[in-house]
Amino acid sequence: MKTYAASKSNIIPKISAAWEMDSNFYLAQENEREVYTYLIRPGFRAEFETAKSALMLDYTLDAYYYDDRDPVPPGERPSDEQDYSGHTFSGAAKHQAFTRMLLGLNASSYITRDPGQSDVFDNSISRDKYTANWITPYIVYDFGHKFSARVGYGYSNIDYNPEDREDSKENRGTFDLIYNFTPKTSLDLEFQHWKKEYDGPTSDYTSNQAKLIFRRQFKNFKISAGAGYQNRNFDDSSLDDLDNFTYNFSLDGGGLIANRRSYISFNVEQNLNDQIASGNNYYLATRFILSGGHEFSRKLLGHAEASYMIADYQLDDRTDNIYDFLGRIRYKFARWMIFSVEGGIENRDSNFEGRDYVNTYFILTLDFAYDFAKN
Repeated sequence: MKTYAASKSNIIPKISAAWEMDSNFYLAQENEREVYTYLIRPGFRAEFETAKSALMLDYTLDAYYYDDRDPVPPGERPSDEQDYSGHTFSGAAKHQAFTRMLLGLNASSYITRDPGQSDVFDNSISRDKYTANWITPYIVYDFGHKFSARVGYGYSNIDYNPEDREDSKENRGTFDLIYNFTPKTSLDLEFQHWKKEYDGPTSDYTSNQAKLIFRRQFKNFKISAGAGYQNRNFDDSSLDDLDNFTYNFSLDGGGLIANRRSYISFNVEQNLNDQIASGNNYYLATRFILSGGHEFSRKLLGHAEASYMIADYQLDDRTDNIYDFLGRIRYKFARWMIFSVEGGIENRDSNFEGRDYVNTYFILTLDFAYDFAKN
């Protein structure tokens, strides 16, 4: 179990400015609209550490401004009517209560129009604003060099700004029993039980999931492979239960190339989506992500990523195939100032009429983060 050394603290002020061009901002199959987005994000990161405790807080105020580049079709709203100020917060606290017991707390909060913040397997094109909050206290107990256990509880709620969208809340319990074969090899038996409740006609549900996960750290890379089963039971008796096999595999490597200035990552995961805005549109998501990067020099870094997800809807015959390709170049003017250029394309191909879209995007970002402890 990790303990913390001498007391120290650090506060890092930061600000980011970005410009983005989307050729199909609303992800429509027809009547595509090009929109520019301007983003200003001031914030800070604070870190505090003592011999037995650690605390991290990260916050940004996110101010979004939109500008239509194409004529607004009759009956549709101009994009600048969706200008808004949101925020992004994350926090983590740990305390070594006893030699064998670690207490922890993770928390996060968003005010955003990005549906991807509400579900890791998101497939929505909505731009409605919502507030999402998560809080997760947990306890880790070491039984010895080989065995440890983790018990956690998670509460989350999602509140939409439009009144016609359904708010939701979730209560989740987790239990992990971990066996360490060696300091670098472990086997994790994971169990989760959660209840999702909606404010509207969408059915509440209860899910149970059990999973066995193997992890191994090698010299230059690490792997994780897991498999399990999830059962989802709906309160609405007219809906059939969902029973699905779930799995994941990931490989993360640094220095796999001889010069040790490159990295590569591959991840595949299958599971049900958790969050929907309305209706009972749950799907089994199978997602593949391949990414890699290279440090061309001390100041210049490159990154590329390709992802593919299949969304197999469980309560109808809809199937979506979602592709995303991006490339990014980052240049460090100084330790505290980084300029990045990113471009990509996202595409959805659906067997349901009106669900296809293609969007190309281009992003320029300038980040400032001044670490007083290092500069």
